Amino acid sequence: MTATPGTNVLTLAPSLSAARDRQCTQLLNVGPPPTLDVLQITYSDSAADRVDAWLSAHEELPARLGIVDVADRGGVAGDGSEELPASVAVTTANPNDITGLGMELNNYLNDLDTDCQLVVCFDSLTELLQFTDVQAAFKFLHMFTGQLRSVDAVAHFHLDPNAVDDQTVHRLKPVFDDAVRAN
Repeated sequence: MTATPGTNVLTLAPSLSAARDRQCTQLLNVGPPPTLDVLQITYSDSAADRVDAWLSAHEELPARLGIVDVADRGGVAGDGSEELPASVAVTTANPNDITGLGMELNNYLNDLDTDCQLVVCFDSLTELLQFTDVQAAFKFLHMFTGQLRSVDAVAHFHLDPNAVDDQTVHRLKPVFDDAVRAN
């Protein structure tokens, strides 16, 4: 699946699966890295892990790589011990503060380079739902996907359908332009 600018895709796949990783790589690969502004929101990986994952799938970093680390790792996130390239911007957000996360994402969107295609990976809604209820998540996602559409971003959001009930998946689906199951 290839997404077009202004599209938000819900990707449904088990959290730890090769199919999920392939789908993510494909949805992030919308152009040559120097033409991309990539924003990754992660609840589980460190910034260094995200940089390594990008470089294992591409030959070079994008023009800008923003990483919002929403980890619940007891102070490990963003401790400054990682040596990262200058084109990588790392911020942190508290997983218990969905408003603060929204503010971090808004700050990133306010600094966009209009010459680059914004590509977003939200990893993952499964973890987001561990820290907030479905109604609050829906409101947050409605606002965020609207912002992404307004800047013609290509965005995808991971959700493990085995970790939530079908009702939760169906309640969140209307926020997205498309939903795909990774095979």
